Amino acid sequence: MSAPDDQQPAEATETAPAEEAHPGHASTRPAAPSVPSPPVPQPPAPQPTASRSLAPVPGGAAGWLADRLGWDGIEAGLGKHRAPRRSFFFYLGGITLFLLLVQVASGILLVLYYRPDPAHARESVEQIIGEIPYGDLIRAVHVWASDLFVACLLAHMFTVIARRSFRPPQELTWLSGLAALIGGIGLAFTGAILPWTEVAYTQARVGSQLAGRTPFIGEWLRRFLRGGEEVTIGTLGHAYGFHVAVLPATLTLIVALHLFFLFRKPVVRADAGDQETMPLYPDFIVHQAAAQTGVLVVIMTLAIFAERPLGPAANAAQSTPLGSVPPWYMLPIHAIVRDAPRELLGIDGPRFLIGATCVLGVVVAALPFIDRRGSKITSWLAWFALAALLLLAVHALE
Repeated sequence: MSAPDDQQPAEATETAPAEEAHPGHASTRPAAPSVPSPPVPQPPAPQPTASRSLAPVPGGAAGWLADRLGWDGIEAGLGKHRAPRRSFFFYLGGITLFLLLVQVASGILLVLYYRPDPAHARESVEQIIGEIPYGDLIRAVHVWASDLFVACLLAHMFTVIARRSFRPPQELTWLSGLAALIGGIGLAFTGAILPWTEVAYTQARVGSQLAGRTPFIGEWLRRFLRGGEEVTIGTLGHAYGFHVAVLPATLTLIVALHLFFLFRKPVVRADAGDQETMPLYPDFIVHQAAAQTGVLVVIMTLAIFAERPLGPAANAAQSTPLGSVPPWYMLPIHAIVRDAPRELLGIDGPRFLIGATCVLGVVVAALPFIDRRGSKITSWLAWFALAALLLLAVHALE
């Protein structure tokens, strides 16, 4: 009877696969692992067609322009910058830029009627004042904007030193600002020559003579400013070319670089607190627009009530009168040269003092590399230098 018992396991083994084939029977063996099916290729995503770019942009014309200019990105970028909440000095940069734009706008109108030759230069300016509608107002606005532009450039430089805003990483911002100061003074100096009046002729001679005392490059600089050895009829065309073409183009590039460096490395940190700072956009820009409106009111008031007389025509045969002075922004240098001793340390006195002034200018340009931490002594020296320059300017007029 043992034979049948020995055959049962074999039968069970043989029937086990059969039981797995029927779903009604339970199986204790683990199920075989499933083989993943190959991925089904997806059709490529439809590419945007030209008709999508023609879809209307919400917001009408303003929305269309904002979309094309990427205004949302510009607004977000401006919103990341901060500006001091209670600092008038921080507005000087924007006011200076506004004065430059006023000069460009009024200068374009003036150049339409100005004739850059000595025989007709003053006559054309007289025609602008007397015959062209609002010509006297436009000329006065241009003249006052020029003076205020140089004054704001100088004030901006001194306040940056006093606030120690030249410290790293502001080196390029500082250097480009000094380049704009030099370009702005050049723009004002060449513009003062264009009326070709007696005052313009005298200022051209005295100003170029002062520049001619600069060590090493003085003679070249004097000939460069005069367009020759003396102030002649060629000086007018030389000044006109620089005033309407070379200097505006150069100054535009310098100002663009200055703004780029300023936004690249802002003076005020983005994480500054809300108690002392405000967003650049829209808060500071709105305040800046209000300040510029006030400056425009001041310019218009000066242009209407503070007359700038034209004066008699230039006479090249006449010698420079005694007591003649250069433009007001050269008065401190004029006072130094006028009262300088004949010799200092065996060197021509005026040349020595102007050379010392040039060395001081190099030190000022190198401030971010010399005073990297921005000591308070530098701030005090800036205010002292400003007071000294004002006293020298008053002394030059005596």
